[in-house]
Amino acid sequence: MMFLSKKLMISIRKLLIMSLIVFTLMINNTSVFAAADVQAIQNAVTAYQTIGTLRRETLINGDAIANAYAGALQTLVQEVDTANNLKLDSDVLAAIDEIKSGNEPALAGQVVDKTLQRVFYQVVFNRMSDIRNLFESTSTEVLNQMLDEMIASFQAISGNVARANQVLSADKQSIVEGSNPGADIAFNESVARIRTALNKSNPEEDAGVVAVERYVTRISSLARAYYNAVLREVAGAIESKNNADVEGMRVELKEGEVFYRTIESLVARDNPVGNLLIKARLAGDGSDLVVDEIVSDLNKGMLGRSRGEMANIATAENRVGRMAEASGTVEFAKIFMPDLELRLGATVRGNLETALNDLNSAAKADDAAKSAAAQATITTIFDSYEAELNLTEYDATTETALIDNAVASFKTIGELRAETTINGAAIEAAYAGELQQLTQLVDQVYGSTIDADVSAAIESVKAGNEIPFSLQIIDKSLQRVFALVVYNRTTLVIENFDSLSTDDLVLEWDRANSAYGAIAGTAARVNKVLTEDKQTLQDGSNPDLDDQITLAFVQGREALSKANSDDSFNVVIARENIIVPLARSFLIGVLREVEGIIASRNTDAIDAREKQIEGEFFYRIVESFIAPDNPVGNDLIKAQLTGDLANVVANEIVIEISKGIIGQVNRNIDIIESTFGIDRNQALVAVERVSLYINIFLPDLELRLGTLERVKVQNALQDLREASETDDVSKALTAGSTLTGIIAAYENELI
Repeated sequence: MMFLSKKLMISIRKLLIMSLIVFTLMINNTSVFAAADVQAIQNAVTAYQTIGTLRRETLINGDAIANAYAGALQTLVQEVDTANNLKLDSDVLAAIDEIKSGNEPALAGQVVDKTLQRVFYQVVFNRMSDIRNLFESTSTEVLNQMLDEMIASFQAISGNVARANQVLSADKQSIVEGSNPGADIAFNESVARIRTALNKSNPEEDAGVVAVERYVTRISSLARAYYNAVLREVAGAIESKNNADVEGMRVELKEGEVFYRTIESLVARDNPVGNLLIKARLAGDGSDLVVDEIVSDLNKGMLGRSRGEMANIATAENRVGRMAEASGTVEFAKIFMPDLELRLGATVRGNLETALNDLNSAAKADDAAKSAAAQATITTIFDSYEAELNLTEYDATTETALIDNAVASFKTIGELRAETTINGAAIEAAYAGELQQLTQLVDQVYGSTIDADVSAAIESVKAGNEIPFSLQIIDKSLQRVFALVVYNRTTLVIENFDSLSTDDLVLEWDRANSAYGAIAGTAARVNKVLTEDKQTLQDGSNPDLDDQITLAFVQGREALSKANSDDSFNVVIARENIIVPLARSFLIGVLREVEGIIASRNTDAIDAREKQIEGEFFYRIVESFIAPDNPVGNDLIKAQLTGDLANVVANEIVIEISKGIIGQVNRNIDIIESTFGIDRNQALVAVERVSLYINIFLPDLELRLGTLERVKVQNALQDLREASETDDVSKALTAGSTLTGIIAAYENELI
């Protein structure tokens, strides 16, 4: 009996150990065990193909599409959402709802199709990354399973990958079909090489093969295909526009818009302003499509990625890593190679291809000298190519010494504030001169007392009195100065557009842009959103406010030429895209400090009080956006930012900010209703404001109402803009009803 018990105990122990091992493997390889298998992906592909048939019917059956989507396909979409922090399921569901309701079902069908293509694209990306990352620790059998899943997903998009290059015409005025790069063939050949490498007959060399082929499958095959897809739709939109086929143009633009989302991250990292321009053009009315701009901004992003991969060669930890980075350099360059040839000639292209081949072979041979020589040649050609691109950049041409010097002094004070020992006299010296002059001018215009506040804070620093608090007062007060200068100069341009010369308008616009340089860092921060329990705040997505403002400055400056009849309107739109996002950035600043207060008030009261002062002075900058429509909430916010630290409640501050902004939204909705069909430009300006203001509280709306409602709001905003452009009353009423209904539901949550 004792023997049996002992055997039983040993068996149980072995079972527990084995269970623990299996559990650990599952934790370490979550993507392997949780991901869809080959059969599930094949079922998803079949469902996608069914949807393709349904959306091509004369009368699109939304219910049938919804039924086809439910099941394996939706599960795969949700897997991608989870793995990549996306919300594609909500995008698809919202588009299906549009089809069901008969709201431009052809456009909604394109959203469904291109969003689902993005899912299959992303599955290929994810599985290839898993193979690369788990190569050493995972069996050949499991790795082959991942590869099979990758191949299964590729079948859904292979037709798109097989398409020809799209390139600029010789005069850069249109997009034409180029040669076929055989990206689908390259993908399949790459898969075959990966399959062989997964046998691990020579593990180190095989790891190098996988590292290199990861870029072939993902970049020069898939990413290039969707780059070409965007340009194909732009070409189609221009052709439809030239043939007066407005509906055809809108479908092509919608296809391009959603296709672009697939590769947006590859462009945005190294060309964030150009990324926003591309998105604006694809979501617009087609009147401002400039193909050279779009191609240039796409390729600036891809060029940046190629440069980045090459720069990483120096820091790669081993030969395999260097081979991977060299491959990335080459495969990204293949995307813009046809455009490089157009701008620099076939000889330069040949020289680049030779240098890229040398880079690959040098990495494989681990020849540092040969690699350095190849990189030098590549860099020279890349520099020449970038200089030929038609890029979206702000180019100031006037003398703005007063503001430039004030900005320089502000940055000097920032450096002095960061020193271990604070030198009050040095801060005082930096403030004296143009910065103080500018502050005093702002005080005169707006009846403020910023100069007195800053001077008093400097005296406190010099006296050693509450130095951290005083430094924050100095910094945030001066940020307020520059924000008011931006507001003042851009407003002056709007109010005097007809009476001032272009040169005078450009001077004021350049002054505003110079002042913005002092506070661009504040605009570059990420959203702050409530945690799920609404007890504090956390980082959200990056709204790219700094890039949005920069693009608006660029576009506004272009309109100062008065060359087009709608330039006055374009400047007004640009100003709104400067002022409202700038205000939003300071509201985010308030919430960032509220998060800091809550995090430290029970452990470091001094730090919490410093954060509270930052929040108080940030809020002073944007109080005028909240107070008119929510005076009680405005008082509550100010009380929490000046009172007892224990009374700071994140949810209450977020609620009161949203209530104030909703007031701004409602006021502009009233303007739309009163000007629709009467004064198109005034209605469109109000639509722009509605969109910009809603974006301020949209992350919180999503938290309280869900992602699907957020997508519906975004769709309704686009519909409202399009309806206002075409005086489409029915479409405007539908969009307006959607917006007011969702906002009312959101207001009900603000308790």
